[in-house]
Parts: sequence; structure tokens; C-alpha cells
Amino acid sequence: METLSINQRRVALLTDIIVVFFSFYLTFQGTKVVIRKPLFPAYHTMYYETLLYTVISWVIALLLAGEYPVRRLTVFAKEIWVVLQVSSLGVFVFTSLSFLLKMQGFSRLFIASYCVVTTILMVLVRLGVRTGLGLVRRTGADIKTRLVVGIQDSSARYIRGVIDHPETGIRVTGFIGDRLLTGPVPYLGEIEDFMSILRRHPVDGVVVTLPLSDPRTEAVIRACETLGMPVELVLDSLSSRLANSQIVHSMGVARMVVSQVPHSPRDVVWKRVTDILLSSAMLIVLSPVLLLIVLAIKLDDGGPVIFSQLRSGIHGKTFRMYKFRSMSVNAEQMKAELSHLNQMSGPVFKIMNDPRVTRVGSVLRKTSLDELPQLFNVLRGDMSLVGPRPPLPSEVDQYNPHHIRRLSVQPGITCLWQVGGRNDIDFDDWMKLDLQYIDTWSYWSDLKILFRTIPAVLKRKGAS
Repeated sequence: METLSINQRRVALLTDIIVVFFSFYLTFQGTKVVIRKPLFPAYHTMYYETLLYTVISWVIALLLAGEYPVRRLTVFAKEIWVVLQVSSLGVFVFTSLSFLLKMQGFSRLFIASYCVVTTILMVLVRLGVRTGLGLVRRTGADIKTRLVVGIQDSSARYIRGVIDHPETGIRVTGFIGDRLLTGPVPYLGEIEDFMSILRRHPVDGVVVTLPLSDPRTEAVIRACETLGMPVELVLDSLSSRLANSQIVHSMGVARMVVSQVPHSPRDVVWKRVTDILLSSAMLIVLSPVLLLIVLAIKLDDGGPVIFSQLRSGIHGKTFRMYKFRSMSVNAEQMKAELSHLNQMSGPVFKIMNDPRVTRVGSVLRKTSLDELPQLFNVLRGDMSLVGPRPPLPSEVDQYNPHHIRRLSVQPGITCLWQVGGRNDIDFDDWMKLDLQYIDTWSYWSDLKILFRTIPAVLKRKGAS
């Protein structure tokens, strides 16, 4: 919708180039102080050769991988990711140049230090600019106005996001939809009158929250095109898949391959690598806790330590999910007798003060420690750290057709449902949260959910 002007991009690139030069001086002086001698003589041939190669390498990396997104429309994590890509490419280009030009005698310690210093400085510069712009925009300067067109729920969610983040400098001046939207934004009329309303209420951009399949979406976009008005589309289940689609040309026919989930192949690799690294680290760090739990369960009633259950994974494929046993050995047989006490709507069985729960099991369930063996499921690839909870096959048989899409991604240990109240949320809201997770998935959203899971577990909200 909104892009930096050519002059703004040039200023941003020039700033990064200045950082590249300054980092060299800072790294040289810093390493000299730390190891109490210079890594190579100052203002010597090696000094100037290293300076030349590092500057050329990082400038090439900036030209190839440097991006300068509009900060009001992107999160800071995006800028950090760009800096990491630039630094990685800078090291690669430097290594390639030194090999091709047979450069010898340069300090590997210096290059490693330079990479770290440059990365930190670039991140700090971006953080400073973002913070400064945020402070300016909070005062009411540099404001961009938006008109929201669409359905109530999605529109209200977008408007709440704008209000909660005044540092973006975005202000919603009105809402157009079928029904009146109660809240801080004035209702301007119906979608059929969009063109006339837009002429009476000029704005910098339009936000459409209608489903992509709604015929009025195209009409609104065409009207904006006529007026030269930029448009943002709030992603729904269809448009989020189109955002990750691929155009292919073969057999003389151009086609769009639509992904059924918002995971690109690169995203899948990053998610899997993260799952392996974090689950391995957690198993090692928590190994004393695991041993204590095993001992406690054995001393409590002498029964099996691990409870395994057949669950439905990605695309409905079944697998064995593991938990520490928190119920009596005959819990599954008692389930039918207690079915009338079920407190969850839909095909899910949950009751408060479940008589099947053991003394140790009560503590494990309230602290979610009973879920720890699922880290082995994550290592095996049956599950991910973050994703919709894997349902029982019997529960899947009772799903409505639109609930089946929960099975389009790898199930996980935690998700939006776990950080949003767990058993305090009814089945329909649970399904909505899982589908929302799928439609709006990103690598960074997974990290946010992981961090939010920690206080949710500590508060024990909704745990039973």
C-alpha cells in the first residue's frame, strides 16, 4: 500500500553504508582494547585491504538483500531479519572475494567481530529510527488516515490494533458496512454507497475486511483503482493462501498453485529446525524435573508413568501422543460413566475436579508438566511446539466440515487456545482461534505464542 520514496530509500542505504565504515573503525579499536594489541598494524597494507574488502562485501550485501519497508506497516522483527540476512551475505561475499583474489593474512577474528558489531549497530539504528518515528506520530504528526470497509468482527479487530498502536501513525476515520459498528469509529454508511462516501471522506488508504470470495470485494477494489486509492486486504482463509501461492508456466498455460496453508517451504524448514533445537534443549535442561515426575508417579500408585493415546495429526494421519499419566489406570473405562458431567461444548470431554485425576496428576495438570513427554513427539516430527492441539480421531468424526482445516498443519503443544484461557474457552471459540492461527501464521507469531505460554502456564488460567 505504502512504500518509501526513492529519496527515503537512498537516505536509509546511505545511513547503512556509514554504519559499515564506522563499524570497521569501532571493531579495530575494540579488538585492540580487548586483546591489548591490534590484530593487524593500523594504516598498513593489510589494514586498507581489509577495509576495502569488508566495505565492498557489505555494500554488495546491502544492494542485494537490504530492504527498507515502511515501518508503520511492518514489525521490528522484519527489520532484524533483514539485517541478519545482510550480515550473512556480507560474510559470504567477503569469503568469496578473499578466495578469488587470493587475499592472505587477514584476521578471521576481526571479520567475525566486525560482522557482530555491524549487525548490532544496524539493528540499533533501525530501533532508534523506529522509536523516534513512534514518538513523533504519538503527538499527531505524520498521520495516515484509513477508511475501513467490511464485516464487523474483522473490522473491529483491525481498529483495535490501530488504537493499541498509536506509534504507527495510522488513524481510522470511519467504517462502512452492512451493520452499525459500535465503538470509537463513526459509521458512515453501507458498502453499496462506498464511492460516494469515499468522495465525501477523503483518506490516505482503504482497508477491506470483506472475504475475498465476496463479490463486493472486487467492486470496492475497482472503485479504489478508479480513484487511485491504495487498498489493504485483511487476510481471510482464502486470501492468506493466495499470499503464499506460486505462479508457474508450463505446457503453454500460466497457472497459480495455491498453498492450503500459509507456510512457504522456507518457513517449514525454519519451523522444523526451531522445533528440533528448542525441544532438544528443553529435554536436556528439564531432565532432572522429568526424573522427579517419574519417581512421583511411581510412588503415588505404582502404575505406568507414560500415558499414550492415538491422536489425529496433519491431514488426519494418526500417531501416538505421549503424556505423563495424571489419571487413574482405568480412566478410559470410567469416561463413559462421567460423560454427563462434560463441561465443554462440542466433541471435547473436559470436567472440573475430575475424579479420575490422581494426587500427583492434579499438580501435573495444573502446571502443565504432564505435557512434557510431547517434546519427544516434537523431536519425532509428529508434532510441533506451536500448533493446534491434536484431537482424538473420535472427535474429528464429529467435526463440522469447516473444522477439518485444523488438520492442515502440524499439531502442537501450545497455540492461541492455550494462551487465551484453555478450558475457560468453549469449543467454537477454540476452533476459531485455531483457524485464526492457521490463517495468520508466521514464524514470528510462533515465537510470540511460545513466550506467551510461559506466563499462561504460571498463572494456571483455565487449567484443570
